[in-house]
Amino acid sequence: MRTVVLFLVAAIAPGALASARPERGPEGAESKSGEAATLRRAIAALDDDEVAAAHALVEPLLEKGGDRAVEAVAGMVRFHEQRYADAVALLEKSGVPSRPVDYLALARAARDVTRGHVRAESDHFIVSYPKGKDEVLVPYVLDALEAQRRALESDLGWAAPGKVVIEVLNDARELARLSTLTEEEIKNSGTIALCKFGKLMIVSPKALVKGYDWLDTAAHEYTHFVVTARTRNNTPIWLHEGLAKYSETRWRGKGGEMSSWSARRLREAVRKNELVTFEQMHPSMAKLPSQELAALAFAEVESAVEYLEAKGGGKLMNRILDLVAQETPAEKAVAQALGISFEAFLADWKRSIQAKPSPAEAEEMAEKLRFKGDPKHGGAHSEWAELPDEKARAFARLGEIMRERGRWAAARIEYGKAVARVGKAIPVLSDKFALSAMMSGHDDEAESVLTEALRKHPRYAALHLHLGRLYVKNKAWPEARQHLLLANAVDPFDPEIHAGLALVHEATGDTALAERERKFARLLQEH
Repeated sequence: MRTVVLFLVAAIAPGALASARPERGPEGAESKSGEAATLRRAIAALDDDEVAAAHALVEPLLEKGGDRAVEAVAGMVRFHEQRYADAVALLEKSGVPSRPVDYLALARAARDVTRGHVRAESDHFIVSYPKGKDEVLVPYVLDALEAQRRALESDLGWAAPGKVVIEVLNDARELARLSTLTEEEIKNSGTIALCKFGKLMIVSPKALVKGYDWLDTAAHEYTHFVVTARTRNNTPIWLHEGLAKYSETRWRGKGGEMSSWSARRLREAVRKNELVTFEQMHPSMAKLPSQELAALAFAEVESAVEYLEAKGGGKLMNRILDLVAQETPAEKAVAQALGISFEAFLADWKRSIQAKPSPAEAEEMAEKLRFKGDPKHGGAHSEWAELPDEKARAFARLGEIMRERGRWAAARIEYGKAVARVGKAIPVLSDKFALSAMMSGHDDEAESVLTEALRKHPRYAALHLHLGRLYVKNKAWPEARQHLLLANAVDPFDPEIHAGLALVHEATGDTALAERERKFARLLQEH
């Protein structure tokens, strides 16, 4: 977990930063060797995401006119403070390269990527986002993060002081530029966000063909931020990711809301002895070669944390984290807290997976992230290829032709023939069938199809949007609000979502929110 930065010894007092993590202790006299020790402590503080502590250590040295090593470390601190232009200036002036992380390259990339960003703030968070339609993300992500902060303060006994920055990025390429991952690793593993360098970074849902669960993802990354600080960055990947995955829904309810597909896949992997090992997850889930393996790994670690929560709740988990914070290896901390060996924990955890009943309504498959412009991920209509029956595909194509010509009754008939052959498990087909049913006056049929399809695909935004449309039409305001918000939490750039929410808020007396949503609908229509 450590990110030890080594500088060229020619630029620094002998041995100043060439060792790994320094021992913590009282500051000594500010001699040259004392200055080097202070710089090592500043780097260690950055390693633990204790940016304020690093600033306090290095700033007095910089004010005294520090040497190149001081300027280099000060530049790293500025980078972690999101003061990118200052970071670039100091790092360039120092001329001291950093390894294995090239902070100068990262600072230049962050400066360039965020140059035109707009910033908005809540009590404890700052969101930095590209000017334009990403504005619609701002109030929702700030509200979700504030709720996540309250939940984790209750669960883990720690909340970030000051304000945490979250940067919204245009696409996977920008995430690669601002991190140590490649664009290929990001797309292969489905990595869509990171907590690194004292901030949160998420890719805008606009970069994906059908969006993704961006609010849960933001909450997931903030959980990483808390766990890093709570344990002084001593937590291994499996426990780090397990806590983040288990807790990512805490902003809106309880933790551990594993999808039925993940639960089923996890049972199969245990039965077939195909689990991704904790060692294989290191140093990052993003290094796993496919989205399918990454999804399995996340299911594993979420299940492991769920097991620990079931054994002892928050008290047990916080005992483990306390031990980890004291630099007890996580495996030993888990064993000590449970009073059994770590091997016994692993065996009992796997037995508990097998003992759980199989989900009654299992999703057909995990919703794979589809990046726009990536031929491997397909385009907006690539899901049609999932129709397993050739005649069903032919009927669906006819339905598409009728829909594009505005012949909704004919489209409903053709889509219906396809549904009759393959059922309602293909979400794009069920959605188009339901839409054509609505448009041709068969609302009850549309509601039935949408409701059944959502049991298999609860995160499919278009299904929620069109069910929300039905509820708006019928003035069923609570139900309309629920489904429109669920659509927004995945694919928020459809103006109909916000126009519908404006009607909901107007009808329920919240004129301020209604005006905000009307503004968002207009903004999205313009973009």
